[in-house]
Amino acid sequence: MKHFTLLKLAPGADALEVQHKIKKAYQKLDDELDWANAPVVYRCCDGGTSDMDLMAIMELDAAEQLSAFLEHPIHTKLVEKLKDEVAGSITFDHY
Repeated sequence: MKHFTLLKLAPGADALEVQHKIKKAYQKLDDELDWANAPVVYRCCDGGTSDMDLMAIMELDAAEQLSAFLEHPIHTKLVEKLKDEVAGSITFDHY
């Protein structure tokens, strides 16, 4: 399963900096969790059709691992760290 997160950044947020923070946290998760794999973060991923600025993807071995991924301390710390830089988000999963 792939877990996708699309982010709209707050005015004044630095997209490169936010992208780096997400990549760093996702890589830590990939290194720590055997079942979390292949993290990627893209900028301007929608071809200009919406106003989302970043897309982060993490592959999980099974859908049942999603809660553990989202509740993992590295992930919750990332969300807290980005709270002032993110104006909105959309998540979805692809099986």
